[in-house]
Amino acid sequence: MTFTQSVVFAILITIDYGLEGFLTIYLVDGIYKYQVKHKRVIYPVILVFGMLFTCTYMVTHILKNDPADDLGVVETLLLQCIEVAVLIIFTNTKWWKKLIIAVCSVLTSSAVGDVFVVIRSQTSRTLGWEDHPELTGIFVALSLSLSVLLIGFFHIIRRLRNKQDNTPVPIKIVILTPVIMHVFIILSAFVFEFYYSDRMQGLILVITMIFLLALLLLFFYSWVSFRERNSLKSMNSINEELISSQARFFESTAKADHEIRAMRHDMKNNIQVLMLLLEQGEYDKMREYLEEMGEKLSGTEVSAHTGDMIADAIIADKKVLANSKNINLKYSGRIEGVNITPVDMCKILANLLDNAIEAVSKPELAELDDSLKVIELQFKKTENFFMISVTNPCIKAPQIKDGKIVTSKKDSKNHGFGLQNIENAAQSYGGEFNVSCEEKPYGFLFRSEVVFPMDQ
Repeated sequence: MTFTQSVVFAILITIDYGLEGFLTIYLVDGIYKYQVKHKRVIYPVILVFGMLFTCTYMVTHILKNDPADDLGVVETLLLQCIEVAVLIIFTNTKWWKKLIIAVCSVLTSSAVGDVFVVIRSQTSRTLGWEDHPELTGIFVALSLSLSVLLIGFFHIIRRLRNKQDNTPVPIKIVILTPVIMHVFIILSAFVFEFYYSDRMQGLILVITMIFLLALLLLFFYSWVSFRERNSLKSMNSINEELISSQARFFESTAKADHEIRAMRHDMKNNIQVLMLLLEQGEYDKMREYLEEMGEKLSGTEVSAHTGDMIADAIIADKKVLANSKNINLKYSGRIEGVNITPVDMCKILANLLDNAIEAVSKPELAELDDSLKVIELQFKKTENFFMISVTNPCIKAPQIKDGKIVTSKKDSKNHGFGLQNIENAAQSYGGEFNVSCEEKPYGFLFRSEVVFPMDQ
């Protein structure tokens, strides 16, 4: 290998490792959909650091007249550990998920990068670049083209996911992807290990690697198509719930407005009656009359003023449903600091309240004192988080593990529907959905919490 070839190799390998770090962050945030904070800073920093680190290593070896065709094992591991550390620090999820996502994402981007490197090396052997230095320019063009294709490959997958599915990829898929890719690459390398001198075998290996990339694209396309079908079904149901809630909210608002107008019209007569009772000393009748007026006033009260019209409509609708079952639905706080779409608000709030109403409506709680048949909805804001919390009594404590309800097929109906919709909606904003249960004298107090980061 000539000095020029050594320099060319050093530049190309430097680009490879710089892109690998950049694309690892891109994979986590853009494809796996786990929110990475401060992306505008991290993307250029990890790209420049990876290139400087690799360039220093390659230049050192060239100056020692010992050109390297790749990073050493220790250096590669060090670079990958730095990428893992950056992802653990800046990925917005639970610590154990951060670790799994970081390690698996580094392995996945490394595997995809290896596929493109195999394509480049086998193509160069087929072209005879190693034996003909005059073909160096062709090799450089090929390498740069493959780097562009590598970026394009990740971008295509991101576009596929952005089309209809913005929810995080399940952890099991995050783990399975690098495992399958590395097994495929190792088996391919083993099969073709003794045939590198045969150009036809090298071409077959290139085709095999392209086939692997096609399979990965096909997997994500199938995944997105599956999610799209489920999303459309869920969307239809949610839109129906949303429209129905809004219609009932506007009906109740119009009714309340009409009653208030009627009371204003009658206010002069009411005052005259009260003055007459006062003059005659009929204090008991006066008290009864005032109580009756108070009941009428409470009936004209709109149930919520959260600062979000969709939330107000949902709360009003669910409050009517709860009252029909002799359940008191209370709310407190305001929705501030977060920008949640109407559909996601409906997913979260309607499902939380439906599950709570269903739990309190159980026949086993029929004898529970009315003062305890209370569902409390709270909106809380801190400097860093916004939280939606719902508490309700329940007769039986569900099995909870890591803040999630563990259900079996026979028992799943006891926990209501829509828990997965709540979690997916929360995760799309970088938030989390957790549940807990506390034992009480009458049974248990169940708590559902959806927490959003304020820097979304």
